[in-house]
Amino acid sequence: MAMNMHVALPLYMYPSAGTWQPLYDALNKNPQVTFDVIINPNNGPGGSTPNSDYIANISMINSYNNTNMFGYVHTSYGNRSLTDISSDIDTYQSWSTYTNFNITLGGIFVDESPTSLDYHNYMQTIYSKVKSTMSHGNLVWTNPGVPVDSSFYKIADMINAYENTYDHWMNQGGNSSIPQSVRNQSTVMLHSYPSSTHTMASDVDELVDAGYYAGLLIVNSQYSSFDSMWPTFTSEVGQSNANVKC
Repeated sequence: MAMNMHVALPLYMYPSAGTWQPLYDALNKNPQVTFDVIINPNNGPGGSTPNSDYIANISMINSYNNTNMFGYVHTSYGNRSLTDISSDIDTYQSWSTYTNFNITLGGIFVDESPTSLDYHNYMQTIYSKVKSTMSHGNLVWTNPGVPVDSSFYKIADMINAYENTYDHWMNQGGNSSIPQSVRNQSTVMLHSYPSSTHTMASDVDELVDAGYYAGLLIVNSQYSSFDSMWPTFTSEVGQSNANVKC
């Protein structure tokens, strides 16, 4: 049975005036779609609390019922110390104690996750840290960016199993690279999407029908801005989810 696919969004652009407005527009126009939004102030949380621009905009996102907020950490593919990663997680948790605005998070996004089973214990430690530390939402979303051994799915709530260009995805067989059995915990982020394409509806339908937890089709390759296809993509996710036959 296909599930309602979420929109995966690495929100890596600075929240200067109006910059995040396309997200707010999409949230308003697609209340039936859940948006999983990743916040990354400074290659991680930065200081103990984010600056006033981040505080205002994170609070705004939290005012919507159809969002999940994730704090960004990275592992440098297993080369970063667990102490530093743990410190980042502690900082994100401390945001929940901020009283003037609601800047609590629902989980942690672990970027540059290693793929080798040699790092299974390393990733288990991060998973356990998030689960024991984050008091208002402790989802663990890892990003190896490629399909990984199924054992990693036992120490993550979601895994971003594909992050590459749209053309690479199509050339590699698309859905065939990710086993059906793990797609309900898998997300895919496809960038460099052709802005002139007329296949957005069918591309979204394929992702939804495949049963992914969340997906993204975006023109921008660095997630540094919203693009002309963003409203179309988010609208198509809502329409495709509504058309799912259970």
